[in-house]
Amino acid sequence: MKKISVIALLMSFLLGGCAGLNEMLGLPVNKGNGYSIKHTKEIYSGGVHIEYQDHDFLVEEIKKKMANRMAPLEDTQNAIFNAPIGGRIFVHYEQLTIGAANTKWLEYVIKRDGQEVYRKMGNNRIANVPTDYSAAVRFWWNTDGFDITTYLGDEFEVYVISHLAGKKDHFKVIKKSKEKT
Repeated sequence: MKKISVIALLMSFLLGGCAGLNEMLGLPVNKGNGYSIKHTKEIYSGGVHIEYQDHDFLVEEIKKKMANRMAPLEDTQNAIFNAPIGGRIFVHYEQLTIGAANTKWLEYVIKRDGQEVYRKMGNNRIANVPTDYSAAVRFWWNTDGFDITTYLGDEFEVYVISHLAGKKDHFKVIKKSKEKT
């Protein structure tokens, strides 16, 4: 039985790459939900990953949730109407100390066609207890999220700026159906 588990894990790694293995192990990965995310990393001592949920994804999630609640049609329609048109972004952040992993040190900037469409400082959130998946180094971790009320289209950029490190990570988000091959 253990041999089959090891083989399955190895196959997952080979077929899905490191991101697939990381996700399977519960580690943060860039997740686009129908979008590819290209990451240029500058903030090193921990890690920054983003997750993007576009408007369509959020609407489908609302429909599932409201159906499960057996909510009246009017409540479902109101929830769908209030879904952010630009979607939702989650920032997953890891650092070596509890203070450094506070998202108050971060600033988020979104650009579409080179023009800034959104800017926000991170929330003042105390980090969660260190993870134990990284061998001897244990990272404190945090998650921050925000809704985008401006339509972003099929391609945009997200910058996560660390005012503590004096560096930024850059993410290029492209709808998979629009990606150049």
